[in-house]
Amino acid sequence: MSNYQPMSAPPPEGRAGRRSVEAPPSIRTAVNIVWGIVAMSVVSLLLTFVYLDDLVEAASVNLSAEQQDAARTAALVSGVLFAVVFGVLWAVLGLFLGRGKSWARVVLTVLVVIGVLGGLFGFFSSRPVLLTIAGIVTLALQAALLYFMWQRDATAYLQGR
Repeated sequence: MSNYQPMSAPPPEGRAGRRSVEAPPSIRTAVNIVWGIVAMSVVSLLLTFVYLDDLVEAASVNLSAEQQDAARTAALVSGVLFAVVFGVLWAVLGLFLGRGKSWARVVLTVLVVIGVLGGLFGFFSSRPVLLTIAGIVTLALQAALLYFMWQRDATAYLQGR
């Protein structure tokens, strides 16, 4: 009889020979928050449709009926395009963050800063209460995203990838 014992299999390797490592809880939470931000952008878009007439009337000073109709159309088209482009961008960046791409954290951080500045600016405009609440929820999600993306375990995970 032989005393041969086979070696255990090495952990699976990812691309470029890197060993796959499970994302830490802070990264998984950050990715979930990104999905929450995408969902809130859809909610905000739907609320914009619901309150479109009120928003156009509040923003249009001395516009004719035709100009207000043009403003409604422009708001609808730009709102949908904005939501689709940025929704896809946020979703893709969230996926890359979950896969350990440190550049995705940097880009998400820049987007959060821009979003916070835009969100704070929105508080100085007159808008319906539900849109204000959606804005507050989005700002809270963005703050939480920054917190979780920059935790020590997240940094170690992203630097180790």
